[in-house]
Amino acid sequence: MKTLTNLTAMFSITLLATLMTGCGGGGGGSESSSPAPAATQTNTQPAVSTNTNAAASEPQQTEPTQTPAQETAASMEDFMPQAELKESAATDSTDLYVMPDFKFRTSDEVTMEFSGENVFGESLAGRTIKIYSFDVEVPSVEDELMGNKELVATLRFNPSGQLQHTLTLPQTAKTMLVRVDSMLETNQVLFLLDSDETIVHTFK
Repeated sequence: MKTLTNLTAMFSITLLATLMTGCGGGGGGSESSSPAPAATQTNTQPAVSTNTNAAASEPQQTEPTQTPAQETAASMEDFMPQAELKESAATDSTDLYVMPDFKFRTSDEVTMEFSGENVFGESLAGRTIKIYSFDVEVPSVEDELMGNKELVATLRFNPSGQLQHTLTLPQTAKTMLVRVDSMLETNQVLFLLDSDETIVHTFK
C-alpha cells in the first residue's frame, strides 16, 4: 500500500514537471516568432526603393519647339497646287492656283521718248526710226548676236524732232535696238528690257 502511494506521488510530480516544461516551451516559441513581422517589413523596403529609382531614371518627354524660321514658314500662305484638286479634270475645277510672281500677260509695254539732231545740227523731224527686238541680251552693236534681230516697229519723229511712243513687245524680248535713218555719230543704240522705266535717249 505504501509503495502504491509513492508511485502515485512520483507520477504526479512527473506529470506536473512535464506540464510546466510544455508551458515554458510555448512561451519561448511566442518570443522567437515575434521578430517575423520586422523581417517582413525590412524585406519590402528595397521594392519601394527600386520603383523610385525606375521613375527617376525614366526620361521626361517634352513638347517640340519651333524655330523662328519654322514659325515664319508656317505662317506664309502656300501657293502650291493641292494634290486632290490636280487629280480632278480641269473642266470641273473652279479654282486656279498660280505662283505669286506669275504674270498672265504674254507681252510688255515699253514707253519711249527720243529726240536729237544730226551731225550738222539739224532736227531729226520726219526722220525714220526702226525698232528691233532680241530674245537674248545683246551686249554691243558689234556683237554677232546682232544678226538675230527682229523688226517690230517703224516710226517717225514729229515736226519738232521728238518721238514719244508706247510699244508692245513680246514678254520674251530681252533687248531692244533703236536705229535712226540719219547722219549721226551713233545712229543705233541698244537698250536692255530689264525694268518698267521709260526709255529716254537723245541722238547726236
